[in-house]
Parts: sequence; structure tokens; C-alpha cells
Amino acid sequence: MDGEGTPIRCVCVAGAGIVGLSAALAFARTLPRARIILAALPPDPAALADRLPSTLPAVGRFHAAIGLDELELVRAGIASHRLATRFERWSAEGEAWHHAFGTNGAPVGDAPFHKAWVKARMAGRAAPFDRHNAAAVLAGSGRFVHPDANPQSPLSTYLYALRLDPERYRNRLASACDAQGIERVEGELAGTERRQDGGLSALVLTGGRRVEADLFLDCAGPSASLLGAVAEERFEDWSQWLPCDRLLLAGNEEGGRTDPSDLAAAHPEGWRWEIPLPNRLLTGFAFASTVTSEAGASELFEGAETVAIRPGRRPQPWTANVLAIGDAASAVDPLEGVNLHLAQSAILRALELLPGRDCHPLELAEYNRRTEWETLRVRDFIALHYLRAGRSGGPFWKALTGRRLPDTLALTLEQWERRGRLPFFEEEAFGQESWASVLLGLGVMPRAVDPAADRVGLDRSAAAIDAYAKRLAALPATMPSYADYLARMRNSRAR
Repeated sequence: MDGEGTPIRCVCVAGAGIVGLSAALAFARTLPRARIILAALPPDPAALADRLPSTLPAVGRFHAAIGLDELELVRAGIASHRLATRFERWSAEGEAWHHAFGTNGAPVGDAPFHKAWVKARMAGRAAPFDRHNAAAVLAGSGRFVHPDANPQSPLSTYLYALRLDPERYRNRLASACDAQGIERVEGELAGTERRQDGGLSALVLTGGRRVEADLFLDCAGPSASLLGAVAEERFEDWSQWLPCDRLLLAGNEEGGRTDPSDLAAAHPEGWRWEIPLPNRLLTGFAFASTVTSEAGASELFEGAETVAIRPGRRPQPWTANVLAIGDAASAVDPLEGVNLHLAQSAILRALELLPGRDCHPLELAEYNRRTEWETLRVRDFIALHYLRAGRSGGPFWKALTGRRLPDTLALTLEQWERRGRLPFFEEEAFGQESWASVLLGLGVMPRAVDPAADRVGLDRSAAAIDAYAKRLAALPATMPSYADYLARMRNSRAR
């Protein structure tokens, strides 16, 4: 086959939002001899990965790959830190709780912490689960420090993510692309040209300009125009599990606040979010158009921009020589801040499995297989919040009653509810600590104690759990507020 085993000479990235710029920069650094062309198509307002600031802890790995430094981003006012999401009114009891990153508690004897906690909680002898997670405790008190290098410290086992001011982050990526020598062409997509083998040979932009390449990255949003040119329209709809198909981007309030937690507050008609950035507060509302009309939702959040989304994925995001990334490949609502993570994770996976110029089916199949598992488990994780919230008040939540679970989520819940076990799945964006945190935060308790927890007596187990919670509870008093810590970072010298 022509091009088999030969290096890719030219990559065309369609879309100049955060996803497209991230892809262009990552490919340029990995393929220094290749020509990278950025086709700056008009932005799509429904491309959530280009518009929302929250990330997962893996953003540090992506930034290392493209040469961005956390301290530089903080000092430039681009980045702030995200320890957790605070959930309000999601569980049946209505108590607020945090889903925080990193380890929950410490093993009790041979038992994983969450299993020992379940045993103690059933006996009424354990504090709420999130009080045993260092990041959650810091987030709840408005404190932040970087993890401790001392493995004996409870601050050595937590993780944090970043929130990236979309406009400033986009500008920083654009300047990095310019420094990397990436070509940029402007225009709207007027058409495509096909190769004899079914792949793309060129994009045609308005004005007649042609952009030829060996590999095309479709990063321009959920329309997936490039992927649609080489593959029949196939879309796996997730709306029965992810009910929010409308978003109100309701606020961009000046001032902001230095809070290391995002907020997700349940509402009778859906849920509301607040994402604090140092210079402003981003707010919004997610709802289902089948339950609440856009006009009705707009009355709740006056002056908001309405964005329609279609939850789901394209099963073959890499087809021939076209790779769809970000919202072109999969779309979910903003719950848990996973939008940009999926895009940047896909970029790193593509570079790990990068084929030759022929885009051999073997490598494409492996990419699509691994991407499928990541997206399906993200779907399951977000669906868990809706389908097992325990909340019944309000038309949005009542409409979810009795919905069938996805098979993989059903398996997870079957294992969990039996004895607190969590099955292993490949390519999980959220690890077992996160699954346990959300399940217990929502009030989904196992029906029985796992035998591993019974090997330690209840008194000893409860005492160890209580001691850990008290140790964490004492930490915030010894630490700076996040506002002070962030100010010190911003005023520190560049490395």
C-alpha cells in the first residue's frame, strides 16, 4: 500500500479553538519534521471542550507533552487549581458532599478503606465519606497546598486538576503554535476532496484555497464535517442516560473568587454550576428540552446563551486518514469537568499509536477500541449522577425514574451493591477512588460488608477511621487560604 510504514509528512488540523490548538501543538512537537497546518475554521458555540475551563488531574501530563508549565500559567492568570466538585442537593438526604481527587482514607488492616468505612458507617460509627479525603477537606475549607513529597503525610496521596481561563488559555496555545512555526490559514470549509482509497486528499476553503495533507484532524466541533466526508453518519445516542441536551451559559461575572471547588447544585429543572476563576465566575444551567422548554429555562436564568448539545459518540472517530477529536468525537454535558480531558487524552493516545502515512487499519482499530472504552466509562460515570441520585423532587428528576442503565454501569452497580466491589475496566478516566466517592456521596451503599472488612474488628476499624478523619480535620488550620497561596504563586519568580 502507498505510504505503508513511511512517516506522515503533513497534518492539517481543522479548528482553531482550544482543542485544535492543543492538537496542532502536540503533533508539531512529536513530529518536528512534519508540516502542520492549522485551518482556522469559525468556532462552533456547541464545542464545549473549547469553552469550559475545568480539567482532570491528567492535564499535567498533557501540559508536559506540549511544554507548558503550571507556574507560568498561574502567574499569567491563565490557570487556577481545582481540588473537587461540591455537590449540593443531589442525594436523597440532601446533604452536600465533595467528589475530590486522590486517595480516600488509608487501608484498615487488609481491607481497602471504602470497605472498612462501609462497615463502620452501617454501625453508625463513621463520619461522611468525603471527610476522609485530603483534597475534599482542603476544598471544603478553602485551603490549598501542593501535595507533600513525604509519603507519610496525608497530603501525599491527593491529586488536583486545573481550571483554565478559556480565552487566555486559547491565546497562550496560539502563541505556542506560532513559536513552533505552525502554519495558519483562515476561511470557512467549502468542501472536501477524496482520495481513491476513500480518505481525504484536501480541504477546500472559501475563496478556493486547497489544503492538502496526509492526516486530517477534525477539531472543529460536534458537526464533525471532515469525519462525515469519509464515513457514513453513525452516532451512538446517549440521551436516555445523559438527559441534559440544553445548556444555559448564564454568567461571566466580573470579580470571581479564589475557591478550589467547582459547584454542581441540583435544581428541580436540572442542575446549576459555578466555576470560579480568579478574575470572574462562570455560571450555567443544564436541563432537558423534553422536560423544560428553552423559554421556561431562560426565565430561570435571564440573559443566558442557549447551547444545544447531543450527548453521545461517534463509534469510529479515526476513519481512513481523518481523526475526530473533542466534541467531533464525543459530547457530554459539563458535569465533572471532563470535556477538555477527553480531547487531550485522545490527542496523546493518537500520538502513542501514530501510524505511518497509510493509516494502517491495525493502529486505527486499537485507537478506536481504547477510545471507546474511555468514552463509555465517562458516560457511565456521569450517568451514575443522574440515574442513582436518590433525588425525586422536580420534573427533571422524576422523568429519570425507572430508566434502564447501560450494561457496563449496571455491572458496576451490581458488584458495588452486593459487597462494595468495583470491577476493572480499561481506560478509565475516573479511577476506583472516584467511583467510590461518588457512589457513597449519592448514598448508594452496599447491601453487605465485604469479607475483607470483617477481618478487622469493628472497634479497631472504627477507631482507625475516626483517627484519620480527625487528622485531616486538623490540617486546614495549619495551611494558607487558597487566595493567599495563589497570590504567593503569582508573585513568585519564574522558574
